[in-house]
Amino acid sequence: MNRIYYFSSTGNTLAAAREFAAKLGDTELLSIADLDRAGEVDLSDADTVGIFFPVYCFGLPGIVQKFISRIVKGSGKYVYSLCTCGGMKGSAAYILEALLKERDIKLAISFSLTMPSNYIPRSIPVSENRMEKLFAKASRDIVYAVRAVKKRKTEALLHVFPFDVFGDAVAQKAVAFLSNYDRYFWVTDKCDSCGLCEKICPDSNIIMMNGIPTWHGHCEHCLGCLQWCPKEAIQFRKVTLKYKRYHHPAVKAEDMILKICR
Repeated sequence: MNRIYYFSSTGNTLAAAREFAAKLGDTELLSIADLDRAGEVDLSDADTVGIFFPVYCFGLPGIVQKFISRIVKGSGKYVYSLCTCGGMKGSAAYILEALLKERDIKLAISFSLTMPSNYIPRSIPVSENRMEKLFAKASRDIVYAVRAVKKRKTEALLHVFPFDVFGDAVAQKAVAFLSNYDRYFWVTDKCDSCGLCEKICPDSNIIMMNGIPTWHGHCEHCLGCLQWCPKEAIQFRKVTLKYKRYHHPAVKAEDMILKICR
């Protein structure tokens, strides 16, 4: 049996994980956001383990780092990773490799997929034509990656300057800084108090108060709340007022709702 642990906020990584699992076969998909945050994670009962995540600030999302810290030491037989990114994958794989090494686990091989960027404060959503091309290329890359995993291929990370030298420190600081970046979220009068943002927040950082979402300073900055809001009422500063929202077309809001309560 194979297993994929994934973290996804607007669906890029979830869509990739689903496609990968379908091609690999006999694969269990587990959402990192839905796991018990207090328990250990034992990888020993899976033949292969994939860790799928989006790249944040050229690094690894905080929720994924915490997940790695709970893995039972030495429990992985064959562990690989796949990251989705809007451009450069940065230092994400280097950071993951180092964290796994602390758990006495070797990162066998790492893959990356370029997908439409969901970081709306800094990037304009791509055109439908560009989106289709990115998805087609990602599907081809997934075929290659699945073949490699089936063969239990190993491949050392290619070190690229400056990410291999300075990227780790920069990315770690940036991801840590994002945790209280939620002070820039606000809500327009379009909000209808549906509460979807509270239900999908991977770190339970959003609480509905008097029918309005409020953020509480431990944000993943995944932008899921903003991108999935059906009324486009959630804004980040003023820059998002003029931009279309994005989420992967093959993923629904219901797929992102947390299965457990914290």
